[in-house]
Amino acid sequence: MTAEEIVQNYQIKLMKIIFKEIDSLMIKKENADINAHKLAENGNSVRTSAYWKSVGNAEFYIKEIYQKLSALAEMDRLFRWSERLHQEQLKFTEKYPRVMEKYRQTNIAGQ
Repeated sequence: MTAEEIVQNYQIKLMKIIFKEIDSLMIKKENADINAHKLAENGNSVRTSAYWKSVGNAEFYIKEIYQKLSALAEMDRLFRWSERLHQEQLKFTEKYPRVMEKYRQTNIAGQ
């Protein structure tokens, strides 16, 4: 069995995992942004390590999100899952509207 066949056989399970991870990362990024914003309200807090840690975390989460979106795009290129969203096995994507919106934005930009 080739790697492509393995991915094809397990693509729905892989996609569920990736969607869940992206959703979690988006929440973590938002929380890091909120924390950094709260710390930035006081001009002196911008110099603290807590502020810079929040900023660094947000940047890390962005990088991770785009890596996972890239994986979805590659799976889409190979198997055209985004054209089959009406199928029952892909209905789980409806639970992640923000992830789908982000995917559409980045996928259009990537083309």
